[in-house]
Amino acid sequence: MIKKAIILAGGKGERLRPLTYKIPKPLLPFREKEMMIEHIFDSLKKHDIKDVIFTLCYMPEAFKEKLGNGKKYGLNFQYLLEQEPLGTAGFLNLSPIQETTLVINSDVFFTNLDITDFYNKHKEFVEKGAIATLALSNIENTENLGTVKLDGNRIVNFAEKKNTSNYVNAGHYLLEPPIMNYLPPQKKIMFETDIFPNLAVKGKLFAYFPKSEWIHIRDLESYKKLNQK
Repeated sequence: MIKKAIILAGGKGERLRPLTYKIPKPLLPFREKEMMIEHIFDSLKKHDIKDVIFTLCYMPEAFKEKLGNGKKYGLNFQYLLEQEPLGTAGFLNLSPIQETTLVINSDVFFTNLDITDFYNKHKEFVEKGAIATLALSNIENTENLGTVKLDGNRIVNFAEKKNTSNYVNAGHYLLEPPIMNYLPPQKKIMFETDIFPNLAVKGKLFAYFPKSEWIHIRDLESYKKLNQK
């Protein structure tokens, strides 16, 4: 089973300004939680994933001060500080993947993600050559999101911010160590443009379809609307 999760929390949350001038987006309150990121913590604990690494760049001290070592959430937190923005995948040069690892964008989540089922499906795909499995969500408005073209469970095309279908990248990935062989030489690396499209072409990118609600807070308007449910 998965032993470790990496939460990507380095973004500025610019579309939620002015709220994010003083508070990083993942630390904003959401529904019944003091912080939206606590919904992710609940999913991890439910599936016995205790060790969490945060990649930080914007306001790192706010995370450390608010979250501490993770004990109050029943988890163990470590922090990986990027001195400059390295993109969504640049952290791999600082902390290489050495085992099956769950990677989650800190500002999106599923209300009841079955991580165990996600893992089991991923391992089936690994037998077929998978290096990464992406959780997808089927939505109407795909603007500014990564969309995919599918052949069954295999992703044959990954297009960032282009509408190839209504299936979008939901910001939850299971990765295998060979992904380290697909890193380009530059410091700033994006999963969405530098790694996933290449894996799709090679036939090594697969899809998982969660049955739970996906929460994606695009901007201030969606934050207020979704917070009322």
